[in-house]
Parts: sequence; C-alpha cells; structure tokens
Amino acid sequence: MRSGFGFDLRSMEIFVETLEQGSQSAAARRLGLKQSSVSQSLANLEEGLGVTLFKRNTRPLEPTSAGRFFYDRARRLLEEARSTRRELVSGAFGQLHQVRLALVDSLATAVGQPLIELIRRYTRDYTLTTGLSHMHSHALLTRHVDIIVSDDRLENYDGLERHALLREPFVLVVPLGWTGPLDNLRWIARQLDFVRYTPQSLIGQAIERHLRLNKLELPARLHLDNTFAVLRLVSAGAGWTITTPLCLYQAGLENLRVQVAPLPVAPLTRELTLVSRRDELGDLPALLARDSRRLLEQRFRRQLDQALPWLSAEVSTRS
Repeated sequence: MRSGFGFDLRSMEIFVETLEQGSQSAAARRLGLKQSSVSQSLANLEEGLGVTLFKRNTRPLEPTSAGRFFYDRARRLLEEARSTRRELVSGAFGQLHQVRLALVDSLATAVGQPLIELIRRYTRDYTLTTGLSHMHSHALLTRHVDIIVSDDRLENYDGLERHALLREPFVLVVPLGWTGPLDNLRWIARQLDFVRYTPQSLIGQAIERHLRLNKLELPARLHLDNTFAVLRLVSAGAGWTITTPLCLYQAGLENLRVQVAPLPVAPLTRELTLVSRRDELGDLPALLARDSRRLLEQRFRRQLDQALPWLSAEVSTRS
C-alpha cells in the first residue's frame, strides 16, 4: 500500500462496499470499477494491514473478527470524510470543529467562564488548558494547541497573528502588618523572605532578570509554582513578593491582607498577548481578543478601581 497506515479512503470505500454488497462483482458495479481492480485493492489492503478481512469460503462474503472491527471504523471514517467534503463544497465551514486554547492562569481566572461561552458560539468542540506559559508557546509551535494567551509574543517566529490584551506593571507586595519602608528592597529583604515564582515560569524569569539588572541578589528560600500560593503566603506574613495586578486579582485581592506599592527600582511591565497561527481560524482570534479586553475592563478593572485606583491607572487593555 502507498499509505503508511496500510489503507486509504478509497481502499476503505471498496472494502465497505464489498462487505455490504456481499461480493466483489456487486461492489465493482456499485462503484463503477472493474472487478479486477476491486480484487487487487482488497488484496493490497489485507497485505498492508497484515490481517485477513474476509472469510473466503462463505457466500455472501462475511468478515473475520478483524474485518468486522475494520468495517466499523471504516464506516465512521468515510462518513466523516464525506461530511468534510460536503462542508467544503458548500462553504459551510464557518463554525470550527475544534479549537484548542492554552491560557495563563491569571487570565483564565479573570475571564475564563465568559470566554468559554464565546468560544462555544464559534466552535463545535474545544479544549482549554492553563499552566506554564513557555509550555504553551511550544504547544502552539508544534500544533498541539491553536491559540495561546501568554506573556511570550513569540516575536522570532513568522506565520503568527498577535493581538495585545493587557499591559500591566509589576508591583511590590508586602504583608499588611509591615511597618518598614516600601522604597528599599534590600531593607525589606533583610527583614522578610522573598517569595519567588518558580524559575520555570515566564513571570518568574522576568522578575529574576529584573532583579539581576538592578544588582539585587536575594536568598533563594521560597519557590512556589502558582500565584495563589505566592500571595497567600505573603498575606499570612511569611514574606514579600513582586507580582502584577492581574495576579493580585487572581488570588482574590479583596481577601488579601497585603500592602501594594510601586516597584522602588526601575519599572517592569508584563504584556499578555493572544497568539495564533495566521489564516487558520478566520476571525476567531480577533473576536476572542476583543471580548477578552472587554471582559477585563468589566471585571478586573472594576475591582482594581475600587481597591487600588492609583494602580488601575497604570493598566492598559487597549489593542
């Protein structure tokens, strides 16, 4: 067989017709083929699969157990192929069959549920995952997901479309009971442990790089792999951290016992971007980006306006 699978759609069609018609000659008439072509196709099919599909001594032809298994699978695959062709010919492919998304945790918390409702309107099926952003980038480039929202814009890769969602500053976060200065990280670090994000995360890498550029080397005692754990530890008085407004929102800003202040060293910002492969998903990436910005304004910005109005002014959700 030419196919690496041992079969192709045409050989499956001939096999199914032969079994349903009961003979090779009847299948040949049905398909408009010579009987010798049907016989050769079936022989090639059995050779390619390495199994016997028919009981040769029965009339009409009956399948072996392997043949029955292959028949059931072949019918489903052929129906899917016919459906795909009908939709392509008619132009009825506006609704995507499946879209796979990967989001940063903080965005999934902020707008995940209403974003899922939007996705359902445009797709028949979807999957949504969260986790480390650098893994999402790899998944997009290797076609394991279709859309990512990440703090990595993948600027070095062609063939992608990018939609800006959010630009936000990093901020200093200390326990509510802290009475020392907020403008001297070295002083804070002598009194409290620095609660770090794990170095595998892009947000953790950005923070560590910024500290090094500002010649701040802090003891590596506490490494946590998610924002909720980082900020709850700070809220409990165990240390201090550097994070972003969206991460504060994700961890439940209204319930955190913390003080938030601008970074006393040079400013550092994070940008979240929706990235997808160009020209594969129609208008869906642009629509998701537009609605994500709207949802961030309605939910995240509203709470930030109430709790930290000075910080809300530093956050941008413009495209």
